[in-house]
Amino acid sequence: MIKYLVLSLSVSFLLLTIACGGDDDSGSTSAPQSDAPADSNAADDDEDEAESQQGGPSGPGSASLTIGDETWEFDAFSCAFGHEATSSDIFSFSSDARGVHSSGARVQMQANIEDETGQGRYEGEGVLYEVHIDDIDDFDDPSVGWRSTNSVGFTGASGDTVIRIDGDNLTAEGLFDSSLTDEFELEPGTLTATCGSQSRR
Repeated sequence: MIKYLVLSLSVSFLLLTIACGGDDDSGSTSAPQSDAPADSNAADDDEDEAESQQGGPSGPGSASLTIGDETWEFDAFSCAFGHEATSSDIFSFSSDARGVHSSGARVQMQANIEDETGQGRYEGEGVLYEVHIDDIDDFDDPSVGWRSTNSVGFTGASGDTVIRIDGDNLTAEGLFDSSLTDEFELEPGTLTATCGSQSRR
């Protein structure tokens, strides 16, 4: 039933160093509380400094994935830009988000870009896009499993899947195939996301 388990697990391994820690299934993070009086100017300065050091927003990021009539919202989105950050000579971009399905099962969503030429490109001939969401609680009987890719080696792929990156913002669109059945059940889908400060470059 799970047609994409091997790829999903391999990319998940690449993202272990940037994924949010802790046991919060939603992937959200909470800032520690302080008893000291708030200093708005100092807070603004700290936020600007954090954003400058990370090269992106100071928050955990977010993502919204819609496939057909179902939408998943993620309150943290980690990204890895470039070969050094992804620890791979193939993936020029990888990302990870965790959440909870309506059934209560934990889910993982990833959007990845692979450059077959090893040049670390985000677009052009030989660049492959993939977006997928999977149940990570039950691999034998999953409650959800969707994948979209432009790889011609993937039977049933529409070939029009695309991921666009603009700074820390990401958008993707394409037709998604359900991995819950052996039949091809293609549904249109879109992803809109912002990489959080825990991302790596």
